[in-house]
Amino acid sequence: MFIKINNQEQAVELKEINLKIKKLFGTVPPNLELLGNIDVNILKDFLVYVSKLMNHKTINPDYFGFLRLFIANQEDFKYCIGFNTMLLQSRNYEMEVINNSKLDLSKIPFDEKHKLLAIKSIKSIFDSKNFNQNDFNELYKIGWNDKDIFDSIEHAAILGSGDENKLLSKK
Repeated sequence: MFIKINNQEQAVELKEINLKIKKLFGTVPPNLELLGNIDVNILKDFLVYVSKLMNHKTINPDYFGFLRLFIANQEDFKYCIGFNTMLLQSRNYEMEVINNSKLDLSKIPFDEKHKLLAIKSIKSIFDSKNFNQNDFNELYKIGWNDKDIFDSIEHAAILGSGDENKLLSKK
């Protein structure tokens, strides 16, 4: 459950931003509503970040939704599982593909290049002790650059706790 507060000082600006969010997602997710009510500038920064991902030059924008869904499933974040499932459905992915992907990153509906990036990004967060230069070299070898790798790992890190034992016990 999210706390409900009203930011009267920034209400007009927040209303305009919420209309844009609703247009993009079909709804204003409670976590974004809360964020905007705390400080509309933080919400604007977050939306710039999301826009950057949605317009990534080399990584399929839907990749990030599948990455979030996988992590949310591993971490048992019910809200994020539901939200990202709905988001991916709205992008015309079948439930079978979504359900398989949230359990196994090798099942995301992208090329092998994206699959390896996802697997290595998760490894960097949840199995960081074993993530090393060889992992980077594998990604470089198939065409990813430092920025692509950073963008993926950063996005995984935002949601993942990095609890290696939790993830590894699910294998």
